[in-house]
Amino acid sequence: MKTNNQKILSVIVFAFLIAVVVYYFLKSDKEKGDITNDKIIVNTSNQLTESNNDLKLPFNLPSTLGNQIIKRTFYTFSYNEKHEQPDWIAYTLYPIADSLRVKRKDHFRVDPLVTTGSATLKDYKRSGYDRGHLAPAKAMSYSKEAMSASFYMSNMSPQIPSFNRGIWKKLEAKIYELSLQSDSLYVVTGPVFKEIIDSIGVNKVSVPKYYYKTILRFQKDTIYGLGFLLENKKSSQSYFDFVVSIDSIEKLTGIDFYTNLDSLKQKKLESNTDFTMFRN
Repeated sequence: MKTNNQKILSVIVFAFLIAVVVYYFLKSDKEKGDITNDKIIVNTSNQLTESNNDLKLPFNLPSTLGNQIIKRTFYTFSYNEKHEQPDWIAYTLYPIADSLRVKRKDHFRVDPLVTTGSATLKDYKRSGYDRGHLAPAKAMSYSKEAMSASFYMSNMSPQIPSFNRGIWKKLEAKIYELSLQSDSLYVVTGPVFKEIIDSIGVNKVSVPKYYYKTILRFQKDTIYGLGFLLENKKSSQSYFDFVVSIDSIEKLTGIDFYTNLDSLKQKKLESNTDFTMFRN
């Protein structure tokens, strides 16, 4: 028969073993959960890390310019604290049927992952400028989580309403349409900080004069590259009137795009201004 001391020791050992099992269970569960959480990278590395994301970016990220890199499941961007918006934001589009997409639901809010603090809704309030999406809500409509993530203020840039709701919106719609007719599209978009026309709010959010989009289209084992440079103003012209080479955008922004491509292929793609393969 066990003595009282032996019984007490047995209880303590049993409780300890239970505690160890619970600890490792919770630890394992937490590590599994961390895979799907937004990840933050506060350095100048442009290497894309692995995740369980089905919409992985196919290349190394553009150059960081020394700013904070934030990688979400749905897109990645370089946040410029001086201008309170991204230098660039990169995402991939796949041909997903409209019937599988979610409806737009506005949820503008500050970005908790920006270590220096993102722009706020108050910065834009009564400014006369729209909160212009860089990664479009429509492009992020393949899930409720992606749609919601597109409304962080770190994804916004001050745009003149007639620009945001006009030619910029039309170009976004064309890119979305093109994604339905392609294997995939890789898009990097952002403002050009070389010329600032205004600033708004307590955080002095810069209002850029120009915006760019660079696109790689993947179709039947062939890659096509093209750039667009648009002025932040109303325009009745076709977006194809604003086609430029990706090279010219690199020179204007100081950003090096598509660095992981073979040098000869990169040169060909980034010098192209023929938009024939982007019409359909």
